[in-house]
Amino acid sequence: QAILVSGESGAGKTETSKHIMQYLVESSPLENDHNIEEKILESNPLLEAFGNAKTIRNDNSSRFGKFTEIQFDGNGSICGAAIKTYLLERSRVVSVSDPERNYHIFYQLCDGATTTEREAWNLKDAKDFRYLSTSSCFELEGCSNAEEYVKTRHAMEIVGIPVETQECVFKAIAAVLHLGNVTFEAVDDDECKVSPAGGAETSLSDAARLLGVSVEG
Repeated sequence: QAILVSGESGAGKTETSKHIMQYLVESSPLENDHNIEEKILESNPLLEAFGNAKTIRNDNSSRFGKFTEIQFDGNGSICGAAIKTYLLERSRVVSVSDPERNYHIFYQLCDGATTTEREAWNLKDAKDFRYLSTSSCFELEGCSNAEEYVKTRHAMEIVGIPVETQECVFKAIAAVLHLGNVTFEAVDDDECKVSPAGGAETSLSDAARLLGVSVEG
């Protein structure tokens, strides 16, 4: 059995999908594995954090396609699930139109990271990162970036992502933000170098450190 949820931007595809999944979980026999149910439901905020953004039509618009497979045993109980994503709008990372936003996770990280994380990843306010500051919209009405960051970290724990892997993921996200602040200037017609102005060299150093590579390499 398959359910296809389609429609134009803002039609409610994301919310409809969540209601369907909630219904399937709640209507399953009581003897099933509630841990699996919880993982299925917690996959939604996780996917939204890394794949949804504010557009002119919708504050929580999915910028990717999603195929969710929910598996049932012979008794009709949920026994597993698999999720595949495709067609992620990668261009949004480097180019955001005002008043839209980049992916939610960037703002969550900037506002919700702990003091230790901010120091370790040299995080700044969202307005100080070029990939985010090309738009004037940093907040969503009725939504706290910091609170959503906590929910995202919780969802990662529920679905079984180890803490060490979570750290690697957020280091990579921070590195992307730092790379956006790297600017270049021409040396001659065939060569350019990192600009010494605007903290570009520091941003490059931070990105290289977080990615575990050398600046020269």
